[in-house]
Amino acid sequence: MKISLKWLNDYINFGLSPEKLAHRLTMAGLEVEKISNVNGDTVFELEITPNRPDCLNVLGIARETAAALNKTLKLPKEEKIKLPSAKVDIHIEDKKDCSRYIGALLENVKVSGSPEWLKSRVEAIGSRSINNVVDITNFCLMEVGQPLHAFDFDKLAGGKIIVRRAKQGETIVTIDGVERKLDPSILVIADAKRPVAIAGVMGGKETEVDNKTKTVLLESAYFDPILLRRAGRKLGL
Repeated sequence: MKISLKWLNDYINFGLSPEKLAHRLTMAGLEVEKISNVNGDTVFELEITPNRPDCLNVLGIARETAAALNKTLKLPKEEKIKLPSAKVDIHIEDKKDCSRYIGALLENVKVSGSPEWLKSRVEAIGSRSINNVVDITNFCLMEVGQPLHAFDFDKLAGGKIIVRRAKQGETIVTIDGVERKLDPSILVIADAKRPVAIAGVMGGKETEVDNKTKTVLLESAYFDPILLRRAGRKLGL
C-alpha cells in the first residue's frame, strides 16, 4: 500500500524525518518496504498484513502513527450538509451477495479537472487523475477505506439499479475498454437492460462519468468479499 506523507501530515504532525518515521512504523508492525519521491511528496510503500485491514487507508495509518509516537490524531471535520432528496430505485436480488447498497443521487453536477490539492493526493499514491468526480471517490477510498463508485445516472436504462448475478452469456465493456465475458458466478450491478458494473471490481464503460455528465449516482455498498475475490481472479482484475 502507498501512502503520501503530505496527506498523512493532514491528520498527524509526526515531526520526524521520513527515514525515522519509516523505522518507527516498521517497529510498530507496519513494515515500510520502500521510500520514494513523487512530485515533491515523500511516499511510503507499506506491507500490510492480512490481520490489519484497518490500516489499508490513510486514517488507519495516521491512527497507528499517533499511537506509536504518542501524538494527537486530528480527524477530518464533517460539515453538516443537506442530503439529496431524490430517490433511486434499487433492488438487491440476494442479501447474501449484497447486504447493503446505498445510492445517493447528485444533481446539477459540473464535471471538470480536479483542483490541484486533490490531483496531487491521488497521483502520489499511484492513481491517475481523471476528473473531480472520479478523483474524489478515489480520495475517499484511500482516506477511510470504503470504496465508492460514480455512475452517470442519465445513462442507466430505466433509471434503476439491480444487484444480481450475471446471466450466462452476458458481457460488459469495463472502463479500461475491454469486453469481458460474464457468468452466474459473478455479481454485477445492472440497470433495466444490462450489466453496468462488476460489483466491487470495476465499472462499465457505458455508464462512466465524463464531461457531459449532469447527474451522478454515487454508490456505497457491501458485497460478499469471497464473490469479489473469485470474480477478480476469474477476470484477471
